[in-house]
Amino acid sequence: MPSARPPFTALTHEDPAHVADYRLLARLGSGGMGTVYLARSAAGRTVALKTVHARITSSADTTFRTRFQLETDAARIIGDRYGARVFGADPLAATPWLATEYVLGPQLDHAVRLNGPLPELLVRSLGAHLAQALSQLHESAVVHRDLKPSNIMLTATGPKLIDFGIARALGDERLTSTGTAAGTPAYMSPEQASGLEHAPAGDVFALASVLVFAASGHGPFGSGQPADLLYRVRYADPDLTGVPTALLPLLTRCLSKDPSSRPSTTELAALLPTPTTRTFPDLLPHPVLADIARRTTAVWQDPPPRLPAPAPEPPPARAVSRRTVLTAGGAALAAGGGFWAWLSTRDEAVEPTAKSSLGMPPAHLWKTPMAKPGLDAAPLRVGNELVMVAGIVVNAIDPATGKNVWQGDYKDSWAVAKDGKILYGLRTPASDAKTKPVAIETIPRPSGKKQPPVLTLAAFDGTPEATQLLCVEEDTAYLFAKSATDNQWFLIAASLKTGHELWRQQVTGPFEQSPGPVIIRAKPVKPGLLLCRRSALKDSVTFSLHDTSTGKQLWEQPPVAVTGALPYQLATDDDHVYLGSDSLQALRLTDGTTAWSFGAGRDMGKKPYGFRRYGIPAVADGVVYAVEGGRSLVAVDARTGTALWTEPPVTDALPNGDVAPAVIGSHVFYMDRTGLRAVDTRTHRPLWRYPTKAYALTADPAAKRVYAREELLVLALPTP
Repeated sequence: MPSARPPFTALTHEDPAHVADYRLLARLGSGGMGTVYLARSAAGRTVALKTVHARITSSADTTFRTRFQLETDAARIIGDRYGARVFGADPLAATPWLATEYVLGPQLDHAVRLNGPLPELLVRSLGAHLAQALSQLHESAVVHRDLKPSNIMLTATGPKLIDFGIARALGDERLTSTGTAAGTPAYMSPEQASGLEHAPAGDVFALASVLVFAASGHGPFGSGQPADLLYRVRYADPDLTGVPTALLPLLTRCLSKDPSSRPSTTELAALLPTPTTRTFPDLLPHPVLADIARRTTAVWQDPPPRLPAPAPEPPPARAVSRRTVLTAGGAALAAGGGFWAWLSTRDEAVEPTAKSSLGMPPAHLWKTPMAKPGLDAAPLRVGNELVMVAGIVVNAIDPATGKNVWQGDYKDSWAVAKDGKILYGLRTPASDAKTKPVAIETIPRPSGKKQPPVLTLAAFDGTPEATQLLCVEEDTAYLFAKSATDNQWFLIAASLKTGHELWRQQVTGPFEQSPGPVIIRAKPVKPGLLLCRRSALKDSVTFSLHDTSTGKQLWEQPPVAVTGALPYQLATDDDHVYLGSDSLQALRLTDGTTAWSFGAGRDMGKKPYGFRRYGIPAVADGVVYAVEGGRSLVAVDARTGTALWTEPPVTDALPNGDVAPAVIGSHVFYMDRTGLRAVDTRTHRPLWRYPTKAYALTADPAAKRVYAREELLVLALPTP
């Protein structure tokens, strides 16, 4: 059971004393777009006051102000019965602000962490209230679009919907274009995940996903990388394990991929309740009631004292170059981005330390918005370009300037691969074509004209769901593909130089209801071709090694459980492949056996429920780096599996183990829940943190920079 943390934290030395007519008391949370404060009016009214970061208000782009106004309007529409009452707002102020009722209760995800899955009667009552709340929005032609456990508060009078940061009027395309998937992947509707119109039926799908979580403790489409989640939402059947039997038919109907098959919110509100004389607070479990009481009491206690400015860090013993000093001097220009998620971190807040050793981060070299939202793997360096899948296209940008170079129509990361200098892609067959062979072409097409493919394999099915381009090594392409004539699946090697197939080896095809691409990652290593494949066992992967001259399987490791995101890159050296989950492991490339396992008996820090113990690792110069629970970064000897050093515990943010570290020279970069941290591997101390919500990092040692990939942009930071 999670410990009872304070519902708010101390103001920092940078926080203002007042906003408008409100005196600030404490911090409730902070994200990429702004900060939420506990505040009090002169008349004694306590509010949650949301503000926008100054770096965003100084931008020439006024879109965020329009969003802020729409959020205020949606909050007023929902009212104080099903939402937080709006007391005042000024989207046009120098620092835009919104003052709402301070909701006395935990978020739904925190309530489930406190209690475990909620009782069926409470889930039914919760669903009925939320369906009525959504009906009220829909009657005003507004859709929520981001319904999830962290946007639902449980109070003694009933549940309340919060955070309307991406709500919008039906049919309003001014802020969200077709093809843009905005929201939270695990709780999106299939149409939203496809970038299509999100109508009221989409909110019904999201509400059903929330109720599955409340009833079972897990979402219907699992966890992991956003791209995997979006795939499952669109194509996989929901996992309803643990949901009470009586709720299954209704929730299954709500989770239909066809919006027209789902009930309306009015119908859902009528179908959910069962006869009972117990009111909503009567149904709340004791741990949740105790948390509500704790928050109610905390509001009237003296706020924590404001934190002083951090003490200056003493200069390191080594000489500091003039260029380093000049770079640090311009760091105040650094900025973060992303959609509003103001309350999603309220219960994740960790009391910051009064003295922090983190210095000012460097200014970003460039920051480039993506034409379409991207929820896929890290940027790839291909020749003189930086390439990444971005929603329904693949983009290339100039790594020196961040300017867009070209765009191609490849929407899946498993449909493209590089050999270092050239990018290749699987051509999607025309829907009316008589035959649909596997065809590989170079990207981008010269002069934008359609050219003959460099390789055609007529024996295999070239449709996107039947083929994966795994990787390219020199002039050999490796694929996983289905036979064009039957249901047999093969691992294939083909020469891009001659255009001929080199070998094929029959392998096991996708297991039933596979939630995403079968082969997660493939990588040529010294002994052969290494594959990381989804296992039929839930949340687990299997490693195997194949002879690159014949395709014959040399060994296969039994399924390994993975908590959290699946690896978007394989950490390997000449001897091992490294995996982080419940432990940090090294598997021998020679036979797949475990060389060492690290982590037994180690202090994980305050690891929240559902977090992985060890993050996706990275390896460089004989050292394996990984996030360790809720603590910090650990460095382990790659040969022996013994700890070399551990970064001092992170006390102001939770580390993010779902993002692999990036190593450049004597520095390692990794993500925590608020930004990108830089750690000196010689002193083992953190240097700075740049605010970003990046979900993938790419190291560019030659250019001495690290690229951070967010959903809506990519940015470059200089390295020390």
